[in-house]
Amino acid sequence: MAAAPTTHRTHVVVVGSGATGLTAALTASLRGLDVLVTEKASTYGGTSAISGGVMWLPRDAESAVTTYLQHHSGDRTEPEKITAFVETAPRMLAELGETGCLLVEPFPSFPDYQADTPGGSAGGRSVEPKVFAAAKLGREFERQRSGTALAPAGIVGTMAELHTLARVRSQPTELRKVWRVAPRTVWNKIARRRYVANGVSLVAQLRFGLLTRGIPLWLDTELVELLHVDGRVTGVRVRRDGELVDVVAAVGVILTAGGFERDASMRREYRLPVADVDATSGVDTNTGDAIKAGIAIGADVGHMDRAWWAPTFMPPGEPPRICIFERGKPGFVIVDARGNRYANEAQPYGTFVEAMLEAHRTTGAAIPSFMVFDQRYRSRYPFYRWLPGRTPQRYLDNGFITRADTLAELAQAMGIDPDGLEATVERFNQMALTGVDVDFARGDQSFDRYAGDSSVTPNPCLAPLAEPPFYAVRLHPGDLGTCGGLAVDEHARVIDRHGRPIPGLYAAGNTAASPLGGFYPGAGGTIGPNMTFGYIAACHAAAQVQPAPTPR
Repeated sequence: MAAAPTTHRTHVVVVGSGATGLTAALTASLRGLDVLVTEKASTYGGTSAISGGVMWLPRDAESAVTTYLQHHSGDRTEPEKITAFVETAPRMLAELGETGCLLVEPFPSFPDYQADTPGGSAGGRSVEPKVFAAAKLGREFERQRSGTALAPAGIVGTMAELHTLARVRSQPTELRKVWRVAPRTVWNKIARRRYVANGVSLVAQLRFGLLTRGIPLWLDTELVELLHVDGRVTGVRVRRDGELVDVVAAVGVILTAGGFERDASMRREYRLPVADVDATSGVDTNTGDAIKAGIAIGADVGHMDRAWWAPTFMPPGEPPRICIFERGKPGFVIVDARGNRYANEAQPYGTFVEAMLEAHRTTGAAIPSFMVFDQRYRSRYPFYRWLPGRTPQRYLDNGFITRADTLAELAQAMGIDPDGLEATVERFNQMALTGVDVDFARGDQSFDRYAGDSSVTPNPCLAPLAEPPFYAVRLHPGDLGTCGGLAVDEHARVIDRHGRPIPGLYAAGNTAASPLGGFYPGAGGTIGPNMTFGYIAACHAAAQVQPAPTPR
C-alpha cells in the first residue's frame, strides 16, 4: 500500500521558477504572504535563465501602447487584458526596483518590432537587467540553470552592449561606448568574480530577492495534480525526492511552469505547424505539466496552435540556438532549396518563421532554409558563437557551416539549385548597390535598420555578396516556447470551460494563453508581459485575504 502524502502548508504556492514565477513569489511575499516555489528540474530559472533577459515593459503614454497592442492583437484577446498589462507593467517594474529585487537599465534605441504601425515606438519600451555579481548568491548560483552563452569568447555584456559590439569591425569608434565589457570579462576570467548579464542576471537577481526574503524553493519537485474541493483549488500534489507531498495553499496556486514545447504529442494534438521538438529553445522540462493539470479539473485553453517562432541554428551535438544578431547585417541572403529568396530576412524572428512556413506550404522547399554570405560578411560581423573572421574548423568538419570558393560549389554542397542561387545573388547584388530591395523591402522598416550596420550606405541592411569564399548554414523553423495555455482573465485567474474563474487558481507565463493574443510586440515581448501577469496574479491573490496584508 502506497504511503499517504505528507502535508506542507503555506499561503501561496508558485509552480515554476522562471522569471514569471519568481516575480509572482516576490510580489506575494512583499504583501505579507508565506510563499513556496516548486520547480520540476534540478536547477532553477527555466527558459528565462538562458534567454536574453530583455523585458518589453512600456512606460510611455498608455494610449499609444494600447493602440499598438490592440492594432496587432485584434480580436485574439480581450481589451481588459491589454489594459491590465499597460497599467500594471510600470508599477511592477517600479516595485521590483524599489525593493531591490530587480535592477534594470533602459534599451532606448531598440524599436518595437512593428514600430512603423499605429502606436509603435522607435525605442524605449524594452529594458534589460543590469550586470549582476552572481557571487552574492554563493553556492546557490551553482543550482541556477545554465546554457550556451549568448556572446562569443566569454564576453559579459548586456544586449545593448552586444548589439554595439556586433558592428565594431565596421565602426571602430563604437568601442568607446562599451569599454566596460573588457575589464568585466577579463576580471571574470582571472578573478572568477562571476559577473553575469542577460537572462542569467535576470534570474539571479530575482533568486537573490527570494533568498533575502527567506522564500523557500524546492527543486526536483514535480507537479502531479491540483488539489481541489467543491470547485476551489486548495493546493498541489507534488512528487519531491520520490515522495508525494500535498502542499495546501490557503490563498492560491499560481502556475508558471512554462509551455508544452517539449511534448511532441501535445504539439501534434494541438496542430502546431512544427511538431518536432528538436528545434525548440525551451528547456527540456517544459512538457505542459501545469497545463495538463489545469485541463484535468476543467480549465479552458487558448492559442494552443501557436508558438513564439524563431529561425534556429541546429549545430550537431549542441543545443539549438536562435538566429538573432546575424539576420540584420548587410551581405547575406536566406534562400530555399531552389535558391530563391522568399521574405525580408531582417524582419523580426517570429514573422520571418511565419514566412518560412508559408513558403514551405507553397513550394515544399523552404525547410530547411539556407543562410548564404561571403567572406566580407564573415570578416565584419560575429556569427553564431564566433568572433568576426574566425570560423572554427570543427564546425566545417561536422557540416554545421559549409565553405566554398564559388556560389555554384556552395550550392552543390548544400543541396541548393546552383542556377537558382546564382541568379538570386546576382539580382540581390544589383539591388544592394541601389539600396532598394524591390522584392521584399529589406531595410525599409525601423527594426530592420536598427539591426543593420549604419556605416553601410545607402541601406544599412544591404550589401553585395561578392568576396569569396562563400558560406552557408541551414536555418530551421524553431521556437522560444509555445504561447498557448490555460485561459485566464485580466486578473490572471484561470477560466473554466464555461467562462467562469476557478477559485484559487492562477496562471501566467507560457502556462497561460498569451494575454496579448500571441502578438510579439518587441524585444522581451514574452518575458515582460509574462512577469507582469505573474505580478497581477500575486496581487489579486493577496487582495483576497481579509484583512488585506500590508507590504513588509
